[in-house]
Amino acid sequence: MSRPRRFPVPADTLQPVALTYAIDDYMLAEDEPPSAEVEAFESLGHPGHYRMLVSKAYGAGHAEFCGIADGFFIHIADMAFAAPFAMSVSAPDMLRVRIASDGDGEYAAARGDMLDIKGPGAAIIIEPPGLPPAEAVFAGRHRVVHVYIHRDALKLLYARNERELPAMLQAFLAGNLQRTVARRLPLDPDLLRCLERLHGCALKGHSRRLFIQSKAVEILCHAFEVLGQDEQVGFSELSPLTTRGVLKAQQLLMENFITPPSLEDLAGQVGLSRSGLCASFRQIVGQTVFDYIADLRMQHALALLNQRNSSITQIAYAVGYHHPSSFSVAVQRRFGTSPSELRRRGLPTV
Repeated sequence: MSRPRRFPVPADTLQPVALTYAIDDYMLAEDEPPSAEVEAFESLGHPGHYRMLVSKAYGAGHAEFCGIADGFFIHIADMAFAAPFAMSVSAPDMLRVRIASDGDGEYAAARGDMLDIKGPGAAIIIEPPGLPPAEAVFAGRHRVVHVYIHRDALKLLYARNERELPAMLQAFLAGNLQRTVARRLPLDPDLLRCLERLHGCALKGHSRRLFIQSKAVEILCHAFEVLGQDEQVGFSELSPLTTRGVLKAQQLLMENFITPPSLEDLAGQVGLSRSGLCASFRQIVGQTVFDYIADLRMQHALALLNQRNSSITQIAYAVGYHHPSSFSVAVQRRFGTSPSELRRRGLPTV
């Protein structure tokens, strides 16, 4: 007997959503009008790449859609729902990987698993064809990335290399799944870094599209790796409390990199011990706290150097260095040259 639903919803309130194979089904027409769910559409340089802006009674935020190929899409969203938002989801022969830093909800398959959608966390959903729609409910704020890939598109990616995949995915490619698979994945630090880099990406136009495509493939590869580890020997993931603490610390440092708090104060603000924060931050972010602060300072320093309306001394103070000489040493170590030479070259990014 399945457990009770945490978010029971009347059937007549479900918003129908059907995930189809053809990329043409998702193309944005010129001057696409708003809809009952979307306030406005913003083209991002390609008919299959756009942002949806939402400010409705049910919730507010934005969602970016990038169609990569037939049967291969990625969805990057930051949405806050005013009340639990329920959908009826039909996704025949589709595999989905979800990574989230926030949010709550559940996914209930008509025949198969029931999945709690809680952030921070990762999950994989595989739906074979011929099943009735599933029900999905989202509550609170969802800062999330979804990668969708159809069975035919996954076959192309792994042509003649299917045996490298975990057993569950081999069964999916062979058409042997008879029920929906919906399970949480260990929140591998590489997956979480992909989420943060996608949400923090400042690229535009075709470069942005290429970057998103590369991250979609990276997410699939990492998700399949941790799924395989989980199948074979189990995988120890960081607790949700620890992961939330690291994400909060990362956000605090982004907002206060000029005068960052001490490690003790930062750990206290996010509810972790000093040693726990240092170890978990390095595991999830891939850098020490101090290296992360240095990276943030260098990113902003390069932007200011390119603007050419501030002196190098002013830039040193503006990004958190108390002495211009310390700033010059940091730049030399990072880039192998002086701030003046970097300014002369006109480098646009780190």
